[in-house]
Amino acid sequence: MLNPMLTIGQISNRTGETIRTLRYYDKIGLLTPSDYKEGGHRLYSVDDLVRLQQIQALKFIGFSLKDIGDLLQHPLIEHEQIKSSIQFKRKQLLAEQERIQEMIDQLNHMDAIISNEETVDIKSFCFIIHSILWEEEHVDEKNREQHSIFNFREPERLELDREYYGLITSIRHLVMSKTSPETEEALDCMRRLVFLHQATLIKIAKLQEEGPDQTETSNILDPFTDEEKAFIKEAMRKLAELK
Repeated sequence: MLNPMLTIGQISNRTGETIRTLRYYDKIGLLTPSDYKEGGHRLYSVDDLVRLQQIQALKFIGFSLKDIGDLLQHPLIEHEQIKSSIQFKRKQLLAEQERIQEMIDQLNHMDAIISNEETVDIKSFCFIIHSILWEEEHVDEKNREQHSIFNFREPERLELDREYYGLITSIRHLVMSKTSPETEEALDCMRRLVFLHQATLIKIAKLQEEGPDQTETSNILDPFTDEEKAFIKEAMRKLAELK
């Protein structure tokens, strides 16, 4: 009994390869169907299916389509050629694995920042997230590993982000509720803001003493609106008067 021919849809279902990809392979001569039925519909044999599986295997370990076409013309190839491709693919996957783990750690950090909150102020939260992402782009890996203020995996950084998130949110809520910047509640926020800002600057100053290239630019995202800045300015003025 002759082996049945497979349509392009059937071979796609069996291998997980898309119909679009199979058509492209036919176009470049990498996998040409054994036959065509009326209307130009492609028909694949069992040998075609085996060749497609070989293409998928070689593609998985990093060979280009051109290289795959050349390789499949020979029953035997040099061991080093395969080994080199495997090593390159492994290196790519390990780098991707490290990147994925870093993203998971970032998400865990973001989750921990708001773990004790009943509601989340989205503007304040987005500012904290942006700060983390900004530092990833602008602060080199060595400094993130050596200095906890730049390392979101460190407890000190988590506590810092929690404090900033809580303080920014408190100030925003005071402004939204039309609270006077001269109230004790507002002044207490300003004291906390000054203390936190000075503590952060001291840490950064120590890093700059260790080397001039800790970070050359600043995060330009501002967590406060003009109305909130005016509130802070007035509250700071009142706090200065009390001193």
